[in-house]
Amino acid sequence: MRELKKGVLIAFEGIDGAGKSTQAELLYQRLKEANFKVIISKEPTEGEWGQKIKRLLKQGRRDIQPQEELEWFLRDRYQHVAKVIIPNLKKKKIIILDRYYFSTMAYQGSLGINPEEIEKRNLEFAPEPDLLFLIELTPYLGIKRIKRKREKEVDFFERESYLLKVSKIFDLLRRPFIYRLPGEETIQSLSKKTWNITMRYLKEEGLI
Repeated sequence: MRELKKGVLIAFEGIDGAGKSTQAELLYQRLKEANFKVIISKEPTEGEWGQKIKRLLKQGRRDIQPQEELEWFLRDRYQHVAKVIIPNLKKKKIIILDRYYFSTMAYQGSLGINPEEIEKRNLEFAPEPDLLFLIELTPYLGIKRIKRKREKEVDFFERESYLLKVSKIFDLLRRPFIYRLPGEETIQSLSKKTWNITMRYLKEEGLI
């Protein structure tokens, strides 16, 4: 196994249908094949609060208010950070996340909660990523991909009007660790870019 000098946190973000799950999995597989100690994880998690969120996503918001919904995400992430992210960073592993707190900023921020306030609350316990791959795609194309993949109607969280608001918040994000990638590119092209950026980061930081 190739040892790193410290753990590395890599997050994938973007609207629904952008292809982040595919790219997260591909980077995980490539790092694994290259003998790095690497894990992949996803939010919402399979924990108690993550399951509540997934039911909400499946059944619709109903009488759940945005602020209460935000609390669920924060509790789920708090457990995720404590049980998965921090322990594996201490073990000097590479952690790949399929969604992180930037999704909460964008999706719950689109419901009227200040994205900066959401970020502030997350940073009280959640470490910033070393790399964030933000895969950009228009909501129209994202929904088209979702429909083609699932052969069913999109839910509230995937409606174009909602995703337009989400996309605008993602567009406004400015952080030194963010790499914006065009979601219209081929899977292979995007995978090559995430791999090259990751390898460059590890070398420039003197981690390998």
